[in-house]
Amino acid sequence: MAITAFFLLVAMPILVILGMPIAFALGVTALATLLMLGNMPLNIIPQKIFAGIDSFPILAIPFFILAGSIMTIGGINKKILSISNAIVGWVDGSLAIVTVAASMVFAAISGSAVATVAAIGGITIPAMQKEGYGSSFAAAVAASGAVCGPIIPPSIPLIVYGAALGMSINDLFIGSLVPGLMIGTGLGIAAYVISRKRRFPKHERMSLSASLQAIREGLWALLMPVIILGGIFFGIYTPTEASVIAVAYGIFVGLFIYKEITWKKLWDVVVEAAISSAVIMMILAASKITSILVVANHLSEAVTNSILAITGSRFGVLLLVNVFLLIVGCLMEANAAVVILTPILVPLVAKVGMGPLEFGVIMVFNLCLGLLTPPVGATLLLGNDIARANMGQTTKETVPFFAVGLVVLAVITAFPQIITFLPHYLK
Repeated sequence: MAITAFFLLVAMPILVILGMPIAFALGVTALATLLMLGNMPLNIIPQKIFAGIDSFPILAIPFFILAGSIMTIGGINKKILSISNAIVGWVDGSLAIVTVAASMVFAAISGSAVATVAAIGGITIPAMQKEGYGSSFAAAVAASGAVCGPIIPPSIPLIVYGAALGMSINDLFIGSLVPGLMIGTGLGIAAYVISRKRRFPKHERMSLSASLQAIREGLWALLMPVIILGGIFFGIYTPTEASVIAVAYGIFVGLFIYKEITWKKLWDVVVEAAISSAVIMMILAASKITSILVVANHLSEAVTNSILAITGSRFGVLLLVNVFLLIVGCLMEANAAVVILTPILVPLVAKVGMGPLEFGVIMVFNLCLGLLTPPVGATLLLGNDIARANMGQTTKETVPFFAVGLVVLAVITAFPQIITFLPHYLK
């Protein structure tokens, strides 16, 4: 057990920090553990690698990634921005609030934070810079708004979590909706307060006819998240089927309605989405060996007993788990962290009465906050790169938005009924 703990909890993160691809780090440490223990045949490796991706729900991942890319080249992201501007573009710091609002809508289609900051921030960050918001603040707003991506359904990390436990991804998606709306609303309020304090510009209020025109022109884009989430929530189709529908709908709208997709562009995004999906699939495949080692060597029981020896209270255990996940989120990609830590932490929180549904949402929420923190914060790095800003200043500008995330995290941890009431009600 000590060997397993060392390789998986110490050696593997070190290899990742040193620059080894996550899938390779998982595979190398799992192989080293097997060789050191000598209690399992090595032919288990190809079997478990295949089992790690032989899952129908996991098929949703490449399709949702592709749907997000198609939205960008099909002009759907621009229509979402136009609608957001028509609704909230007249308040102080309008562009910052529009960025958050559009990110929430885009998140309800792509399920990816990186795709959200690229598609929405790629447009609004230069616009905010032109209006004098400051490069670092513009990058911080876009990076923070994109955090909604993996929280508001559909969420790729939640698909990974659900597939790891064999539980209903529909329930996870429904349970994450309210926390996702909470953090999106909180980020919008923070952007407004800061913008008003710094006297950032606002746009003129659009006339009713102009607002209706913007909504009418963007109606096809606005229907996309409604079709995806509505179908999932009411059991019309599974998340995997919804991901295929999202791709088909995005291609149709981009080709025949907005007419911004060309076959050349479509081929390029298919290749790009295939590469991104392959990275995640390799992580899932390699992580299956890790999960088997965790179970076979009773690592989860050891971690559970160690933490319960420190504190047996529900509050104390959940506080320690949240702090641990926040640290992990700073150092590791969310999907990799989910597959490694799920078999270890789920039995622990079960001891204090927290079910896998609410913990899955809390876990993903925790890890997504890591997208705003160096050194691995993907949305922070991408937003800063788009703005060409100073990383130190951008990190400082994200602090108020990160604080909003911590407040929402504390609320949903203290009151997990916020997560569970909607899935139970719809059933």
